[in-house]
Amino acid sequence: MTEGQMEKAAGLLKEIADREGPGYLKEEPYRVYKELMGSGLADNKTSGGILLFLVNGMTECIREGMDAAELSGMIQRTCGFNKRLSGRVTEIILSVYSSVNIEEWEKKDQEGLAHFIKGEHDFTWKGCSVWDVGTGSVTCHYDARICLQTAGSFEPDKELADLLNRKPFTTADMIREYYEGKLKKYLDYEFEDYCTCDDYYQPVVEDFELDYRVKDWCRENGFEVIFCEGEGEDDGYEPTFRRGGWY
Repeated sequence: MTEGQMEKAAGLLKEIADREGPGYLKEEPYRVYKELMGSGLADNKTSGGILLFLVNGMTECIREGMDAAELSGMIQRTCGFNKRLSGRVTEIILSVYSSVNIEEWEKKDQEGLAHFIKGEHDFTWKGCSVWDVGTGSVTCHYDARICLQTAGSFEPDKELADLLNRKPFTTADMIREYYEGKLKKYLDYEFEDYCTCDDYYQPVVEDFELDYRVKDWCRENGFEVIFCEGEGEDDGYEPTFRRGGWY
């Protein structure tokens, strides 16, 4: 490989680390290898050498100001490479894990969470449920607009904490989408339960207590309500029959 090719290969590994977090290179070495091979930026031997370097967890050996000869020797002993291949892998890896890049990653670490905590977040929810008594049904709808902010006691739940550990560069928008999905799932369940809980009385959709339910969700998830408004309606009672009799 030429110097220019090695620079491009290192640039791709840097792009992957910027996108997924530097830990991704160690945790998903085969995916990194496939992306490198698919790009055509490195030959088979060099791509395979980087794969074996990552599989062996050798990113843990890198330290600031590390000498290229020292790392190359470690690669030769651990991976069984000849001097030429270990030299290529060393040059690429030290370029990726430069002090400038490491400093940049440290600044980005958990940056998305910090921005999310400082912001206000708009959510929308459209609820739909069917009250069905066999001889007829009512389709119920609810449209809501909700704005929340994190409370002083906010901490990521276990699922989000696990995601941030895997992908520390998760953006504020991605975190917002995660909580929007969680809130929608909760409201879907509550609306379905409200509309179908009584087999004898048609639900009054406009009486669905959106405020109460959103506040309850906020208490469980570390948020505060800025505003919460919505409207409910139904399509009217539809009898279940056809020409000649009931279904």
